[in-house]
Amino acid sequence: MASITSSGAYAATGAFYTTAGQIIGPNGSPFVARGIDVMEGNQPTLSQLQSDFPGVNFVRLAIYDFASPAALLSYVNSLTAAGIVVELEDHSNSNGSNAGGGSGTIFTGSQLTTELNWYSSIATAFKANPYVWFGTNNEPSEIDSSGNTDPAALSTWQQQTYNAVRATGNTSPIMVEMNGGNTPSSFGQGYTPSVYAGMTNIVWDVHYYGWLTNYSTDQATVTANLAADIAQSQTLTSANGKVPVIIGEYGNSTNGSTVDANGNQVISAVQNSGFGSAAWAWGTGYPADGLTTASGGLSSYGQQVATWIAAGGTVPPVVPPVVPPKTPSANDSVLLATATGSLTDASGNAWTIVNGVVDENGAAAGVSSGVTELAYVNATIWQENASSLWWSWSGTAWSTGAGTSTSPLPAPPPAKPTASANDTVVLAGSSAAITDAAGNTWTLAGGVVNENGAAAGLSAGVTEIAYVNGTVWQENASALWWSWTGTAWSTGSGTTTSPLPAPPPVTPPAPVASPNDTMVLAGSTAAITDASGNKWTITSTGQVAVNGVADTTTANVTELAYVNKVIWQENTAKLWWGETSPTAGWAPSAGTATSPLPVPVAIASTTASSTVTQSQISVVATAGTHLVFIKGSGDFVSLSGGADTITDTGSGNTYILPAAGKGTDSFTNNILTIGDTLDLKVALAATDWSGTASTLAKYLTVTDTAKGATVSIAPTSGGIGVAIASIGGATTANLTSVLAHSFT
Repeated sequence: MASITSSGAYAATGAFYTTAGQIIGPNGSPFVARGIDVMEGNQPTLSQLQSDFPGVNFVRLAIYDFASPAALLSYVNSLTAAGIVVELEDHSNSNGSNAGGGSGTIFTGSQLTTELNWYSSIATAFKANPYVWFGTNNEPSEIDSSGNTDPAALSTWQQQTYNAVRATGNTSPIMVEMNGGNTPSSFGQGYTPSVYAGMTNIVWDVHYYGWLTNYSTDQATVTANLAADIAQSQTLTSANGKVPVIIGEYGNSTNGSTVDANGNQVISAVQNSGFGSAAWAWGTGYPADGLTTASGGLSSYGQQVATWIAAGGTVPPVVPPVVPPKTPSANDSVLLATATGSLTDASGNAWTIVNGVVDENGAAAGVSSGVTELAYVNATIWQENASSLWWSWSGTAWSTGAGTSTSPLPAPPPAKPTASANDTVVLAGSSAAITDAAGNTWTLAGGVVNENGAAAGLSAGVTEIAYVNGTVWQENASALWWSWTGTAWSTGSGTTTSPLPAPPPVTPPAPVASPNDTMVLAGSTAAITDASGNKWTITSTGQVAVNGVADTTTANVTELAYVNKVIWQENTAKLWWGETSPTAGWAPSAGTATSPLPVPVAIASTTASSTVTQSQISVVATAGTHLVFIKGSGDFVSLSGGADTITDTGSGNTYILPAAGKGTDSFTNNILTIGDTLDLKVALAATDWSGTASTLAKYLTVTDTAKGATVSIAPTSGGIGVAIASIGGATTANLTSVLAHSFT
């Protein structure tokens, strides 16, 4: 919480800090940004800036190429010496366009390292200058490296930027970009609240342009939308509570080329919002959003901004936070040395344990050491040490003497026994027990029922006791039951009706049919399950087998497929037959050359990137270099003729590897761990391998590195291997482990 003077004003700390949704300046007065955005390399001098915009106190400096502290020092210092805050922020993105609007992807790898190193360097260089602030990446992307929208990953990126600045010891404000669209509820949607809850001295950076209201020209609509965007942003809080807002960008043009129909309404909404802001951007614009003209004067848009800055903007009233009275801790409250928090006495003093020493309001209270526990009993603070001795606080010191072993805390009440769950059962031979509602313990020993270790009434040959609806029951070897009445077992010859609920009937699980378009190739031991639960496989001799029994009417089968509840077989002549059940018969009689499977996905040689979301489908590329993202399962993927990079987020896919010299398949993740299979038959067919398993190692080799495994194949026995595939993350792979996931 901010320091408050006795008069209720904020304390002058010589630095900027945030509290209760406000920014407090070095002199203790609220700070409201009245500024503009400036692009690195197109910077007005201090005199030009102050001449164009009298009263300017804030410049958001967009850095495009990670300018060094030395390159920035002279210009930044000239502005801050005049009392102008300069916010330094990275205005680049992953695709190098240096544009906003969420372009590119979230920084990772070397891009992230370069950016964080830059933030660390400028935070270190300007650590002693409180007028230098920092901003996270401009209008950042929410797209991760896999192409998925992931706002939580953006929160992590912003936390990494925050940590890079704070790790230098720099405590100046950090402006954190707020993402959002044309509905207020989208602002901060998907961000991780706990990331920002631990941050100190941050400011939300909200950008506002005409597109956010679908270019509405109704002033009330535009104004209300901005207020709602800011209110939604401020639902995410920091360690300082409500986070202040600066509208870090606004202007009369969304695209920089044409003036928005509601450009004036946007400017009016921002300048009358009560929040600080910076107008985009100094310069002549393109040509819509420039604050100046080609001749060096102010544009009409620039004049609107200059007039608002000169008038001092709309400054919200100073509202110091209300400091509530401190409530004493409850009587008999305890604080252990292993716990965080504190105890509060009747005078509002906070008592804590730090490294075994008792502190009062952060300073050592008298002399203490090895303290394990504090207690607040009848308005007195007590301490206990590791020897289980207690001393009380007199108001100025701890009680004298050797302490007392008598705890000031009331003796804990005896633990109330917990009754066993309804329908609990203990069988003869078990050492388990049943506890009834009164806390009595019931056991079985030698066929006799014991209550709290002593025989309960008369019993013999007992095989089971049960606790049903608050009553203890016994069953004997004749399957007869008696209940405990409280003093004895129920009279009579017992009952054959068990008090326990009848077990539910066992329903055999329904067969789970394979997904539509499931395929199984010859050489695989996998099976297709039809809707009736039958298992269809291909035998080692190329016949179809149903539930392990070969169908002798089939031969030379190369593939099975399950399409729309029909089992299909394909033979070496590439003809297909289908049947709906094991006894239905294959049709058509002469077969068909038309595959029942979906049309394969063909990737053109000129297609740089392709994403496949379908499952149970063929994917083919015969030329060109591609980035391929496989998100489906059970796909058959044949990529050859180029250098292809594959990211597989599905499972159970089959990859037909190319022959040596016919291309390479590079997997970015370890596909051996997600049920994928490598089909090596095409690659081996291009060699002179005889098919003998014992000689396979003379053709096929697997080498692993710290990054993954490389699969190579030689055209002749013992020849030089040519790389045909690499598997990222497979750092311990060898030939045996790869063949376990392969067809040969």
